[in-house]
Amino acid sequence: MKKNILFYFLLASTIFAGCEKNDGPIPKAAAPDRIPAPLIVKDPTGSASIDLTNLSAFNGKVNISLYFPNDIAPSKFDIVIRKNNNNGNIKVIQAGVTSFPTTISLTSAQIVTLFGAVALGDNYEVGVDVYTQSGTKWEAFPAIGLGYAAAFQPDHPGFSPSVTFSAICAYDPTIYRGNFVVVKDGWQDTAPGDIIVFTQINATQFSFIYPTAVNPIPIIVTVNPLTNTPSIAKQNIGTAWVYDASPIPPTARTIPGVLNNVAPCDKTISLNIAWGEAGGEFGPYQFLLKKQ
Repeated sequence: MKKNILFYFLLASTIFAGCEKNDGPIPKAAAPDRIPAPLIVKDPTGSASIDLTNLSAFNGKVNISLYFPNDIAPSKFDIVIRKNNNNGNIKVIQAGVTSFPTTISLTSAQIVTLFGAVALGDNYEVGVDVYTQSGTKWEAFPAIGLGYAAAFQPDHPGFSPSVTFSAICAYDPTIYRGNFVVVKDGWQDTAPGDIIVFTQINATQFSFIYPTAVNPIPIIVTVNPLTNTPSIAKQNIGTAWVYDASPIPPTARTIPGVLNNVAPCDKTISLNIAWGEAGGEFGPYQFLLKKQ
């Protein structure tokens, strides 16, 4: 069968490497050992990632079954986890699993016990070490060479030998309300230490008043929670600037770029704002704030 050809080749190569041409036929005891393929997916009822703004709430669930459920079963699986693609940093979550399908849970407390503190950008990959019926062990993340999954993936659609939980700072709308301290204002109408009040509008929007606008209109910020990117659609922010006698409404909008970001773990926001009036614009200038 196609599903076993690659593994037969790998195992047969190992056997033949130690044989002479006159050694005779391979004894039955040396026949290739069948390697069951695991299928590992995230359970949608569990956490998709590790949110550092609410670390204790993490509850990852992993469903473990066989890619070929009617084929030969393993003698057992050991469920393992590695940190940051380091094959020298692998821990066993649960050993000796023999019933399939099965579901395991993974909490932040377990991860901290196994690896220590979780940091932004850490990745934790769950896989299994496979034991064949004869007891031969095939590692998911061997110290040298590729794991057994490399032979399956090109030819088996939907084959998933592992899942990864990444440590992120998910957008939390409750952070972006209340007093924020100006860290930097490239437009220089506010100074470091000034307070700007954020007012929550909904789960992805908040507003603030810019203090040098006459008859100020709240500036509405919209956050894309998938990328933690804030934006301001061009809008009037008042009827004039306090230092400009002509009643020309000032405007503000963000210019796309890396200076537009929210960092919920640090409770900061950076906006890349072009300020304008009468159709003209200046900037963009970074407006950086941190929650008080």
